[in-house]
Amino acid sequence: MAVTTPPARGPEPRPAGVHLVLNRTLVYGGLAVVTGGIYSGLTWLVTTLAGSQDAVAGLVAALAAGAVFRPARLRLQRVVDRLLQVERDPYRVADRLSRTLQEAVDPAEGLVTAAALVRQALRADGVAVEVHDGHTGVVLDGELGDRPVETPLVWHGEPVGRLLSSGPGTSPDLLDALARHLAELAHAVRLTADVRRSRERILTTREEERRRLRRDLHDGLGPTLASLAMTVDEARLRLERDPEAVEGLLIRVRDQMGAAIVDVRDLVYGLRPPALDDLGLVGSLRVLADAPGPRVDIAVVGPLGDVPAAVEVAAYRIAQEALTNVRRHAQATTALVRVELVRAEPVQAETVQAETGRIGVEQTGPAPAGGGTGRGETGRGGTGGAAGRRAAGGGELRLSVADDGIGLPERVRGGVGLASMRERAAEAGGSCTVGPRPGGGTEVIVQLPLGTEKP
Repeated sequence: MAVTTPPARGPEPRPAGVHLVLNRTLVYGGLAVVTGGIYSGLTWLVTTLAGSQDAVAGLVAALAAGAVFRPARLRLQRVVDRLLQVERDPYRVADRLSRTLQEAVDPAEGLVTAAALVRQALRADGVAVEVHDGHTGVVLDGELGDRPVETPLVWHGEPVGRLLSSGPGTSPDLLDALARHLAELAHAVRLTADVRRSRERILTTREEERRRLRRDLHDGLGPTLASLAMTVDEARLRLERDPEAVEGLLIRVRDQMGAAIVDVRDLVYGLRPPALDDLGLVGSLRVLADAPGPRVDIAVVGPLGDVPAAVEVAAYRIAQEALTNVRRHAQATTALVRVELVRAEPVQAETVQAETGRIGVEQTGPAPAGGGTGRGETGRGGTGGAAGRRAAGGGELRLSVADDGIGLPERVRGGVGLASMRERAAEAGGSCTVGPRPGGGTEVIVQLPLGTEKP
């Protein structure tokens, strides 16, 4: 989001200094007229009724003027504020801001409107709202001075931006009330930007996949099938004239059919790993763990149930990329892949069943790297019996890959592998974080939502 200024609207508010002087002049000028009139009127009235007792008349008038001074000032202040369109009640300003934002078409447009409304409420020379969404976006209304007042925008404990204002001193209560509403709006702007980027990535990925399929079909399988048809025609023509040459042609046809089968299998494997259909998620992870390199243990917490296909593929691909990084870069001796299904509804705690090695011995000793319990499973393919065959309703699938290697460098360069893991998690509506593991090494933590329950 670039620097944005509000669209053209009505007359600009007066400069803060001039507005303040005019406000105070009207209030105290009117107050002087009111108190002076009360004092003079009461003095004349008491003098007329009591004779020539000027001292008594002055005392009564002074007491009466003092009694009405504060109520008169508050009333005059409200009248002048209404005349000059000044709102001093933070709750009314926040309500006005909320109602204005509800009428906005989208959060970005609402943020532009909010900046103008906040400037008007604060009577500031300039207001800027910064949103931190990977790229700092700024919405500016008016002119900021050299030293603007900074108010952080925090949404549920997470900084999402800043509110900058310049002008005379502003009530902290008003700033806090406005900052709370702007924090929600800034968060909505961030979510909108994230959704837009995710949609763009999904569209790009889909088009790239279509392009790859078209290229593989056109350049690979297509010529193979065309050559196969030509060889069959040649064999049919030679069958009567040269029967002995047909055998060689049939051998060539058989080889070409084998190549076509390989091409089709490669296309299918590229769409979805066949191991997921044959072995399930846990079984597929065990196959990845059996590759040469550091010892990799699989730990499964509770039954996984019927995990959605998109979540299975995302978890498998992320684990595959993470284990590839462990074997290539981590210099680790052991690694742990931990899988857990966290349901939305309360369930009883499940124990972790584990295996070590390839002989199915239950591990009771200390856990390997990552705090796990070794290679484990809850049934073939991670179904875990009757309870595991239930549809996974709500909740999320949690996957972690930890190793005891050298850890991350001080300056991490986001390579293709790390970006691929984060993108796969984002496409499934989840998150993927890569960081140091307590005790040394690296840990990849993935959270993938399961969505609604399957019928």
